[in-house]
Amino acid sequence: MRAAKLATVLLLTAAFCRPSVAADSLGVSNEHLVTLKGKVVDLACEVAHSCAPNCADGHSPLGLKGEDGKLYVAAKGNTDFAGLIHDLIAYCGTAITADGLTTSNYGTTVLMIQRFKPSDTADWVETDKFARDWAREHHADPAGKETQEWYRHDAAIARAVALHGKTGLEK
Repeated sequence: MRAAKLATVLLLTAAFCRPSVAADSLGVSNEHLVTLKGKVVDLACEVAHSCAPNCADGHSPLGLKGEDGKLYVAAKGNTDFAGLIHDLIAYCGTAITADGLTTSNYGTTVLMIQRFKPSDTADWVETDKFARDWAREHHADPAGKETQEWYRHDAAIARAVALHGKTGLEK
């Protein structure tokens, strides 16, 4: 009887407790699942020590400066071919907890944030704001294939490809 009660408690605990790192592996070379605390920063500001207000209003790449002082390039969220500016610009200069993975190559560490918390007591925020905004602006289903493959359905992308070719180096 005691073993049955213990098994029930363990099963309920496993069912209702989320792990501290919930990032999904992407199968990327040298990836490490991480949960990091740090401040959202304008990378150009951090490198050049010349800072535009409000992280240059999203006109510069953003990163995360970890509590250990290490600078991470925040390169990818949950939307293919869209960076994290839509998700992070409102948190410029603010400490967040980021959940995702890092990968390193040639001395550069890239942080792929899958979700974040703006404070310890806040709920996790998925990094899909670009997709939600794009779907709203284009009257598309946020969970639909058109939004998942937004780059195939975006008029600005089609114009750029027509003008410069698929690689951007043609014509």
